[in-house]
Amino acid sequence: MNARKRKERNRNLERNLYAQGGYYKYKHPQTGKFHGMGSDMKAANVAARKLNAMLMDGSDLVHRVIAEGATQFGQLLQRYRDEFVPTKKLKPSTLAITEYRLNRLELDLSKMLVCDMSVKFVADYLDKGFKNNAYIKMRGQLVDIFRYGLTKGIAEDNPAESTLAKAADTKQRQALPLELYKQIYAGAPEWLQIAMDFALITLQRRGDICESKHENVKGDYLELIQRKTEKHGHRAFLRIKVSQSLQEILQRSRRSGIASPYIIHRRPERLYASKAKTHWSQVLPETLSKEFAYYRDLVPAIAALPAEQRPTFHEIRALGGHLYLQAGFAEEYVQTLMGHSTAKMTAHYTDRHEPEWTECQAELRI
Repeated sequence: MNARKRKERNRNLERNLYAQGGYYKYKHPQTGKFHGMGSDMKAANVAARKLNAMLMDGSDLVHRVIAEGATQFGQLLQRYRDEFVPTKKLKPSTLAITEYRLNRLELDLSKMLVCDMSVKFVADYLDKGFKNNAYIKMRGQLVDIFRYGLTKGIAEDNPAESTLAKAADTKQRQALPLELYKQIYAGAPEWLQIAMDFALITLQRRGDICESKHENVKGDYLELIQRKTEKHGHRAFLRIKVSQSLQEILQRSRRSGIASPYIIHRRPERLYASKAKTHWSQVLPETLSKEFAYYRDLVPAIAALPAEQRPTFHEIRALGGHLYLQAGFAEEYVQTLMGHSTAKMTAHYTDRHEPEWTECQAELRI
């Protein structure tokens, strides 16, 4: 449809610019709102011409010429993935998390031109899409990507680095009592129940749980390397005696009907290629957390809590340590399983549960 002819008094004016009573006003082509442009027709025309170039599709000829040779953010992401990520020598669990973030960025921003990604654009993207620590992690990822882009001449600046660097939020999540653990467990699928019991008994972190394989069972022992503390020495290398409880968990895992090398595994609703997986049945740490959160939120007592206070899968580790101490196991026993270098760190986990009263006397006569 051809554009409607302009009235005689507006013939000498740029598109979207109108005259009224000796003054000029500009109609925003996207919102339809009018903005005052003053009484100088020449200045108003110049301003309208610039606004049209910025706001109207297909009208910014200069930008279109520049864009023909510009790099899309998706292209920068691919080079970052192929050329730079391997040089970082990330642990499998960290690599999986990095891939998760890169996949999200590719989905959201791959068609954007790098030259069009201003500080405001990146700030708006982060503010609208992420909260709390997720904001911090994604901002850091973007800073690293643009920093790489600068070294390759793909980016002219680092807009992510100029966005607000938020401080980490104070953790508000509550401890996971045994009773609520049982309620979540009752509604969870078999594979998640196995993961929960495995975490409760071995006291391992989410990433190490997902990486554990049946081949790690050597005779009467399960060998685990705690990736987070690996660089701190022998405490990260554990040979856990396979107790009756742990043996039952391993047997339940093998009875799943899936020939999986991983102790924690499942049959996904749909199969898809993933660089983060070495087997289609593997459960990634993020998936484990999301699935646990889904069944956790089915428990009314937990669903009533604010989202930031609901216990995560990681709280099973603290609950297990607390239960070990309640059962009479020594603090050193629990500290070793958790891979902590100090008893203070173990106490930080286990003391979050209900306190145990210590009996004493006060019989001083005065």
